[in-house]
Amino acid sequence: MTVRRIRVIVALALLVFVRPEDARACSCGSGGAPPCEVAWTSDAVFAGTVRSIEPVGGLENSSHSSNLVTIEIERGFINASPGTIQVTTGIGGSDCGYRFVTGRRYIIYASKTESGRLSTGICSRTRPLEEAAEDVAYLATAAQLPAGGRLYGRVTHSQRESFEAEPVDYGPLEGVTINLRSAAFSRDVKTDRDGRYQIAGLPVGTMTLTVIPPAGFDTRYLEVTIEIPDLRACAARDFQLSYMAQASGLVVDATGRPLPGVSVEAVAAELAGHQPPPYQHVVTTDEHGRFEFDDLPPGLYVFGVNLTKPEWTPPGYKPVGPAVFLPGTSVAREAATFELKADQRVDVGVLRLPKRGSE
Repeated sequence: MTVRRIRVIVALALLVFVRPEDARACSCGSGGAPPCEVAWTSDAVFAGTVRSIEPVGGLENSSHSSNLVTIEIERGFINASPGTIQVTTGIGGSDCGYRFVTGRRYIIYASKTESGRLSTGICSRTRPLEEAAEDVAYLATAAQLPAGGRLYGRVTHSQRESFEAEPVDYGPLEGVTINLRSAAFSRDVKTDRDGRYQIAGLPVGTMTLTVIPPAGFDTRYLEVTIEIPDLRACAARDFQLSYMAQASGLVVDATGRPLPGVSVEAVAAELAGHQPPPYQHVVTTDEHGRFEFDDLPPGLYVFGVNLTKPEWTPPGYKPVGPAVFLPGTSVAREAATFELKADQRVDVGVLRLPKRGSE
């Protein structure tokens, strides 16, 4: 059986490199982007040894405590020269501060704060120098690189079944069209056998990147803006494509009146009656009683209310009400089933909820 996933996921460059203890409290954007991208969005990049770490009070109108780190620069790559420099960072955790160790060597990507201080954190590419071979190799030769920015990335197929929580990586997608355009130009390339693409010789500026997927794949989230800040810079963008289906319907009460604000669930037909975790997101009916699922992995489904249970339930948990399957039955085997195919929209009809005991 072909595995189908719930939605298109757009991955920007690489995964963010964050220590496990920090990941629980600090959320980063694209800190794992490659050196050729991060270097030219930083105000200074240099390698050096930490000589001292001094706790200081809140900086930049912040109530959070900070550390003032004194570093002896061994090698300056961008806007830095050998000598001593001070960098601020948080103390770690929710403030995304980098936990330096006195006497250890690092490569540091720093940005200026409003007051002009240099600052860094775990969302940058700052890291121990022994883990920065890729960074040093790029920065050491950046001045000799041919003029012209570069965009590159990979397109893969990521999919899951309607009855599973985690997706499966089905590997690269060959022949996918990638369009890059600005006010001055437009270029198209196709992904190779490994799903990779590259466009070189780009000018400085802002551009729009669009992925044109094969038929059946979700077309959302496939357009992003990229910035080339320097002719030696790059941008890396990966995309994970998924097949997707859509379903809509109407919820009414026992008298046929549309019901707004009702939480409707979609469940894999083979799990009907077993109160599975909510693998598909729950949708709510609008003011006219209409509901719509716009990112279901293709498969065989039933629809209704109170069909699932939370992934974690406290002792003594009870459902918020009895399960009711479309068209209006509490018996799972009597539920209407619908086969949703990729790139298909299905109207599943009317879900009639029974009269409540107090009504």
